[in-house]
Amino acid sequence: MTAPLRPHPGSVAVIGSGFGGAVSALRLAEQGWSVTVLEQGRRHTDADLLAARMSLRDYLWGPELGARGFFWQRVFGHMGIIGASGVGGGSIVWGAVMLEPGDAFFDDPAWPAGTAWREELAEHYATARRMLGVTETPARALSAQDDHLLAAATAMGAQDTFGRVPAAIYYGDRPGVTTDDPFFDGAGPPRTSCRLCGGCLAGCPYGAKNSLDRNYLHLAQRAGARIQERTRVDAIVPLPDGGYALRCSDPFARGRARHRPDVLAERVVVSAGVLGTMELLLRCRDELGTLPRIGPRLGAHVRTNSEAVTGILQPPGSPSLTRGPSISTDFHPDGRTHITQNRYVGGGTLLRLSYGPLVDGEDPRARARETLRRIVRHPVTHLRTVLARDFEARFTALTVMQSGEGDLRLRWARSPVRPWRRVLRSAPGSGPAAPSYLPVANDATRAFAQASGGTPLNLTVESIAGRSFTAHVLGGAVIGPDADHGVVDERHEVFGHPGLYVADASVIPADVGVNPSLTITALAERFAARFGSPETHGGATPAPVQDDLPAGLAALARRWAVLPAPDVASLEGDWRATFVGPAVLRAVAPRGVGALGLPRWWGKRFDAHGSGINLVDDGHREHQPMTATLAPSAIDGRPVLLVTYPPDAPLPWRHVRDELRQLPDGRMLAMSAIATGPLTRGLPFVLARDGRTNVRSHRAPAAP
Repeated sequence: MTAPLRPHPGSVAVIGSGFGGAVSALRLAEQGWSVTVLEQGRRHTDADLLAARMSLRDYLWGPELGARGFFWQRVFGHMGIIGASGVGGGSIVWGAVMLEPGDAFFDDPAWPAGTAWREELAEHYATARRMLGVTETPARALSAQDDHLLAAATAMGAQDTFGRVPAAIYYGDRPGVTTDDPFFDGAGPPRTSCRLCGGCLAGCPYGAKNSLDRNYLHLAQRAGARIQERTRVDAIVPLPDGGYALRCSDPFARGRARHRPDVLAERVVVSAGVLGTMELLLRCRDELGTLPRIGPRLGAHVRTNSEAVTGILQPPGSPSLTRGPSISTDFHPDGRTHITQNRYVGGGTLLRLSYGPLVDGEDPRARARETLRRIVRHPVTHLRTVLARDFEARFTALTVMQSGEGDLRLRWARSPVRPWRRVLRSAPGSGPAAPSYLPVANDATRAFAQASGGTPLNLTVESIAGRSFTAHVLGGAVIGPDADHGVVDERHEVFGHPGLYVADASVIPADVGVNPSLTITALAERFAARFGSPETHGGATPAPVQDDLPAGLAALARRWAVLPAPDVASLEGDWRATFVGPAVLRAVAPRGVGALGLPRWWGKRFDAHGSGINLVDDGHREHQPMTATLAPSAIDGRPVLLVTYPPDAPLPWRHVRDELRQLPDGRMLAMSAIATGPLTRGLPFVLARDGRTNVRSHRAPAAP
């Protein structure tokens, strides 16, 4: 007999280990929940991060290509995004800047009315700063790059706004000194003070940056949370008696070795970052049908933080600009724009290929033509950027962010390259488009270049491809008053799916206008503070009634593939069978089964030990005994409840396999096939409990 298909009482699965997931893991473990964190990436040691500076294979995220790193870049139809996958999520490649947004963010009408959000979040911002060890960048960490930024600010009349940024970095008294944990009364790991190497954005290999594995995640494990790396969640499936089953895989494995055991939990917190969260929830709603009640706002109100990233390359022989943290100073050229400088040690191999000449223009097509014209007319100038020696030492990136109104939509649609697959794609939103050109960004870049003697540059994904580029994508599952205006409520619970929550940047409905990691952390702290202990929740919330099954065979196969296997004991009783799929199949299948020896087939009957028999003639007669056991599927290798017939059963029944998995409403979706050769897909049917409780002893097969 298998174990009951019920989650452990008080269990929570947290999907993702970035800012939202790390906060959720610690706080929920402290409240008494049994927490499992599921992270698709690897845990990267300091040695791994140091190796990543020398090897693209160790730097890039791409397990399907053999890469084992963390950094990724994705380009959609309307935006480009960078991020990281691994234990700690985006904090691996985070610049550690900790800024609280201005009034424009809190006053944005996209927030649900009735809550004073600045006051609501004030205590949680304070907690986030303390947990992440925020301190002002010391004067000794500044160098020539900061002087150039001050000169640019002065040229733009904004020198009074220039200053050192608050950062989540351990500076200590002297560089490179290792000491016992200075933040959590010795409960944290040992730390090494910042060496001012300029490599924060490529992963700190020295233990100075306060990445999440050194605070929230470290303390969460001490509080009892488990972190399961190399575990990608492919589907979320509600369970009939409450809670959820998570279908998991190992992205670094191949074939059936990719399969990971399902994870069952009473509550699920999705914190996979905007792209990961959107991919998972959209797939479950629109393709797999396991979360059909998520509302129409899923994927809407996606924002790029109105961001642009420009660059300046100093001439050969210039002094190195790498000394310092990646980001050390900033300024505000106007009331809605924020600019920081960036050192980029460790990622220059890719970065040099991403830049071209600085070109103005509101019209994306005209700007693209002018950029290409300059590259063609001055190829040597362009090659000096692409092939520059000491590129990282001579390069400065400017990150420009605004409080804006532009938004996009993410949807689950067919791939333009592989149309047999569905992928995440972007589309225009309901408001102005996310900008790919910010005039103030180019103005600041020219001012910096003039002050430093460098060459100003634009990212070609912005200037040629016309995409908004960001490291800080927001929205897609925004907080709202109801399902018509948001995806989650103010407690971060998904409308229509009790016990399912979102706690990451997806819930933010407005551009933050500055680096958003502090705000994501504060919102996650607020979410966790309102979550409550297992005792206050009272067990798993039953799943809502499942919508109708799809009619297409391919869609049915996808739905079946992500369902969990039921336990044998749950089968006890009579089950009415119904063929599903295309209308032609539903009409022909009963005749086919009758021709094979089961005319007027009604369904199946099982006892509590897995012995069963088919029922014919409206369930009044028994025919063809069978046995149900938990076994690997012949279709995909994952667990199923396998129904087989004895070796002496008449042909073809001795070769028939019915593979059963459980739908959220308690029904069984089965794939049936004659296993005399390679089995890839079966004939689908559904078993629904009839409600009769009198299960007789199975008689010997009777004549039909």
